[in-house]
Amino acid sequence: MLTGFAELDELIAKDEWVEFYSEDSDLLEEFYSRVIALSSNPLIKVLVVSERGGLDPWKVKTFQRAFGVEGRVLVRRAFKAEDVPPSVIAMGEGDLVVVNPYGFFRLYSHVVGSMRARRGRTFVFSPFDREKRGSVFGLHSAHSVIEVRRTYRGVRFRMVKSPSHAEVELVYPIQSLFGRSSVGLEAWL
Repeated sequence: MLTGFAELDELIAKDEWVEFYSEDSDLLEEFYSRVIALSSNPLIKVLVVSERGGLDPWKVKTFQRAFGVEGRVLVRRAFKAEDVPPSVIAMGEGDLVVVNPYGFFRLYSHVVGSMRARRGRTFVFSPFDREKRGSVFGLHSAHSVIEVRRTYRGVRFRMVKSPSHAEVELVYPIQSLFGRSSVGLEAWL
């Protein structure tokens, strides 16, 4: 699976379970839509845990067009906490994106256990502040945990936990999230 940011992809290349979290749900949605689009060739599996919303297929398709990626996205939704573990198991082996697996605040051990037992890479996107909620939500199981935060002019990725790297911060211009490399008029200065 790819984030599309070369340095970040290199840092997490060997990690099986990577968790991204942010209190900025709009930023997190843009980021996981980008990851799904970039990782969709030939197929990416996505589990959305929520009653409403969660994944905008048109946004994913827009990212696929912007990055020139043709692929398929297999989406499954878990409407209640009891649906999450069997849904994770049903997705089988291979790469899996899980959006908001802790959204119901119940059955943590079953949710984490099902993700831990699977084979293949798992990217988890959680819309909450891990520093406030602590290790209740699979911190002990994830190989890398990365905070995603909007800065004044960009997006900051802060590696909170990694088995092979100390705390690292990467900052990218906000337009790079959407596939644009130019910074506009700044290029002329």
